[in-house]
Amino acid sequence: MAGVFTISLDYELHWGVFDKRPRAARLPVYQNTVALVPTLLQQFEKYGVHVTWATVGALMADNLAEWQAYKPKQLPTYSQTKYSAYEFIEQNGISAAEEVAHFSWQTVAQIEKYQGQELGTHSFAHFYCCEEGQTPGQFEADLESVQAIAQAKLGKPLKSLVFPRNQFNRLYLQACSKHGIEIIRSNPAVWYWSGVANDDTSLLRKIARTGDVFLPLGSKAFTEDKIVTEPGLPIQLPASRLLREISPTQQILNKLRLRRIIGEMTQAAKNHEIYHLWWHPENFGTLPQQSMADLTILLQHFQRLQQRYGFTSKNMGEFVQ
Repeated sequence: MAGVFTISLDYELHWGVFDKRPRAARLPVYQNTVALVPTLLQQFEKYGVHVTWATVGALMADNLAEWQAYKPKQLPTYSQTKYSAYEFIEQNGISAAEEVAHFSWQTVAQIEKYQGQELGTHSFAHFYCCEEGQTPGQFEADLESVQAIAQAKLGKPLKSLVFPRNQFNRLYLQACSKHGIEIIRSNPAVWYWSGVANDDTSLLRKIARTGDVFLPLGSKAFTEDKIVTEPGLPIQLPASRLLREISPTQQILNKLRLRRIIGEMTQAAKNHEIYHLWWHPENFGTLPQQSMADLTILLQHFQRLQQRYGFTSKNMGEFVQ
């Protein structure tokens, strides 16, 4: 098998950080992100790179009323209510000016119009599968809402899933399969990327994850036999590397992070391995032009590797095929 390059994007806007970052200050970032989606789609198609857009189901709604119509019948009962998107909306609402942070059907609808692009799910409202208090039944209700809005808007269910905050929980794979999910993104096989609750993400884990972006802590490319397949459960496709957000002040670190990814892509192409890059489109919203310039470097490098080594590209759903 030739080496494979895949990208999965956690498309979430404010649903992904409502418990961490003030919404008002982030509105320009979300506006930039939504405006950038067509450019991203065009670039991926231009360079033949196949991408799964793991999208929060709520983004498929046009407005608050439609979101409320599709929200789950069972809401998550986290011990810490700050992790509930439903509590956040109940307390803070969504004004007309803030809709750009939460609803983006017009951009989501464009995704599968481009060759090689797949719409996947990131749960309905950023469901945390490792937080205390939530239950498997509530996760199933979340997936039911995801598939209901996908069926209504697209006429088909979604088959690829990325767990929010990388809270991979093997106990929930059966529920995924029950509700039409055929493949999920699992975490790199190192201790500091294992799925844990938010409060269990220790300082040591954070330091290790940051260092992994810039320092030679081992390539995260992997061979085909590392893809886990079990009867009756979704395929588990490991992630390789996070494309970290650009630092506006640390140009040396920015170069190091690109150099690291380019080196791993090259190794994967030479050794017939799989390289799975991921990030949040919102990471490009702060410095869109510079972010796109860096992405173009990576896409052009993929094209060179394709020509030299037969490196190919798949989205997550294509691994099922």
